Amino acid sequence: MRRPETSACGVCLAALTAALICFGPVTGRTFQGTSPEDVGHGAICGLIEREAERNGLPPAFFARLIWKESRFDPLAVSPKGAEGIAQFMPATAARRGLSNSFDPAEAVPASATYLAALRLQFGNLGLAAAAYNAGEARIDRWLVGASSLPLETEDYVRDITGEPAEVFIERRRQVRDEPLEPGRPFAEACVRMASIAGAGLASLVQGPLKPWGVQVAGGYKRAAVMRRWDTIKRRHGSLIAGLPATVSRQKSPLGPKPIYAVRIGADSRTEANVICSRLRAVGESCVVKRN
Repeated sequence: MRRPETSACGVCLAALTAALICFGPVTGRTFQGTSPEDVGHGAICGLIEREAERNGLPPAFFARLIWKESRFDPLAVSPKGAEGIAQFMPATAARRGLSNSFDPAEAVPASATYLAALRLQFGNLGLAAAAYNAGEARIDRWLVGASSLPLETEDYVRDITGEPAEVFIERRRQVRDEPLEPGRPFAEACVRMASIAGAGLASLVQGPLKPWGVQVAGGYKRAAVMRRWDTIKRRHGSLIAGLPATVSRQKSPLGPKPIYAVRIGADSRTEANVICSRLRAVGESCVVKRN
């Protein structure tokens, strides 16, 4: 469900050196003798895999969604009031017959069945994920051009599926069933993913971060803007390493369509000019703007 958080620019999870954590299996529909905070990642990953298969969902897709929602924290509560590992809003939980959002044994199956229902409603899991985050009514309006898609939801879908939300407007388009880690069994990769809960994966955050910005990419199509940013990072990572960057959606003076922009933050115009000059020296285009 919708919960403000730093957005990631992809779903690729690099191999980690952390040791694996082993936990006992899930028994029945309850975690016998445990409170929610004591439920281990191994048990949660087993439950995710089982419920994904039961509802015809790719396990890796479902795991990424749950991880994106709560970092596998059964007691998570968002600033907007979404609760538990699957971040159900109380009204949605009641509508789905969920009595305790903080119990993973209830919340994970409810999340899987809800996603399966959203897939039937919208035609694919990309739109199902968008509706899970932004709400069904918002996606209905977006699909008929009556509303924009929240920037948070665009990032959410991209993080989980590896593709921009716009590609799923074609209802026959299905999500790519890519493993959490190539060559690694789901259960092991899922626990490894859980072990980095809370780690910062994002290289972009939403909204203005610094008083000044060096705009390095912009355009009407967010996917194209993000590809441009990825290219800049790949080519000139040493020049921009450690510099904060933001992606924002702005009103266009030329019409109703918004413009997406990536800006590298700076504390002063002088600092921004220095960053832009360095990028121009290696052939990149940029412009200094006040945020």
